[in-house]
Amino acid sequence: MLLNLTEEQISQLAPDAASVKAGKGLASQTKWVLLEHNDRAVWGHCQGSGKTPYQTVVDTKDIAFKCSCPSRKFPCKHGLGLLFMCIAHAGLFKEAEEPEWVTAWLSKREVKAEKKEQKEKASAPVDEAAQAKRQAVRHQKVLGGIDDLQIWMKDLLRNGLLNVPERAYTLFEAISRRMVDAQAGGLAGRLRSLQEINYYADSWKYELTDKLGKLYLLAESYKNLEHLSTDWQAEVRTQIGYSQAKEEVMSGEPVSDQWLALPIRNRKVNDLRVDAFWLYGKSSRRSGIYLSFMAPGALPEFNLVPGGVYQGDTYFYQGTGILRILPKNLQWTDATFSPSFSPDLSVAVQYYRSVMQTNPLTEEVPLLVDNVRLLGNGNTFYIQDTAERAIPVHIEESARIDILAITGGKPFSAFLLANATFWELKTIWYQTEFYFWNNEPD
Repeated sequence: MLLNLTEEQISQLAPDAASVKAGKGLASQTKWVLLEHNDRAVWGHCQGSGKTPYQTVVDTKDIAFKCSCPSRKFPCKHGLGLLFMCIAHAGLFKEAEEPEWVTAWLSKREVKAEKKEQKEKASAPVDEAAQAKRQAVRHQKVLGGIDDLQIWMKDLLRNGLLNVPERAYTLFEAISRRMVDAQAGGLAGRLRSLQEINYYADSWKYELTDKLGKLYLLAESYKNLEHLSTDWQAEVRTQIGYSQAKEEVMSGEPVSDQWLALPIRNRKVNDLRVDAFWLYGKSSRRSGIYLSFMAPGALPEFNLVPGGVYQGDTYFYQGTGILRILPKNLQWTDATFSPSFSPDLSVAVQYYRSVMQTNPLTEEVPLLVDNVRLLGNGNTFYIQDTAERAIPVHIEESARIDILAITGGKPFSAFLLANATFWELKTIWYQTEFYFWNNEPD
């Protein structure tokens, strides 16, 4: 059976818009002299400008690509074109035995995965004394950075917040760099988010004070780390910017399930691409955030497709509340399912409050709510449930038009990200169909 993907999902895998356009241009029978598949891959020969066609293959279990063309983009237009062919002309693909070049590539991938797993299991022993010394030095650096941060925050409040909008472009730069020097990357990230507030909106005062309050609470929590529980120590350290070792995360008990991938955002931090997905377990009903960090030219460990369902294990990081997760051996499935939704907005609000009570440092809460409509009042938009409760939402103009066109004003199910000032509408389900909107990197 060929991949059950949509054009939007395939486009999400592309490195840029030009590759999407070129890939769609190859979704024509005249471009391919061979189209075949089996239960673990699709492959084909795409006729280029040269005499010899390009050999293109897609691993349908892990959504990985291979092509003999010289392109430095990944996936290349031929790999994307092959997937677009799958959804547009599935009947043209002949079920066949794998040719040698396909088998060789898939076998190489399996060997590489096995070696990686063996390497993780046979990791070198840690010099605990040296590690403790490094941690102690970093701890003092972080404490020094926090002292400077809190002095900066008190000065900011003494001078008043009304002039922050006119200074926002440069106000947070120096103190953000100071947090980087103090090896407190989490604090630096929170400071950068202050710069990204929309200071033209009336809600900027509420958003700024909320973020400043959480920033100060995080700093104070770190200063009193020894008085916190083990889970809270892990949570605070992670939010400060300490990484949890992969081996430590995977020492816990994995959760095996079918996982629905919902996109949160894609962005660039300096030259680093950061993709964020929320994974929801069908049976466990557990959820977590998966962050993928990619340097230029690097390949993602998992090509997660928005709305796709994957079978595999996930490990939860130590901490409190909504946790990061580390997937392992995720494999694409043709299964589909909808998550468990809150029946109305009042239940969704209760869930939001419970998350914030569990972990007041949380910046965004993922919410699933059923039977809502999209309404507008001037430049403000709302979602309204059947009891006519309404909550303002942030939504891009193009997505708003699409939702109204898809639903015709009728109720739908929604996935949102909620914070103290607004809810952001990310994806919807209408008549069991999944719709999302691309969020291109900054």
